[in-house]
Amino acid sequence: MKVKDVSYVGDYTLHVVFEDGVEGDVSLDHLVEEGIFTILKDKALFSKAFTKGRSIAWSEELEIDADAVYMGLTGKRLEDFMPVKDSYAAN
Repeated sequence: MKVKDVSYVGDYTLHVVFEDGVEGDVSLDHLVEEGIFTILKDKALFSKAFTKGRSIAWSEELEIDADAVYMGLTGKRLEDFMPVKDSYAAN
């Protein structure tokens, strides 16, 4: 699912709008406690989130998958909005 818009709300929360009209606030405070994302403890940097379509990013190297955020907001599973099509190997 593609992100249409992302804006900083406060603390470690972003307001995210998806192309299908789903929108909401998502807290990413848990994210800043993990690995490479600890740099985002700096709220000035965290507030500079932007969309790359299929991800929410803070730089070219630091981004999170938009589908994970979408699933968190909607409670849907990946299969619910991106159906898996059967694929067979050709002989």
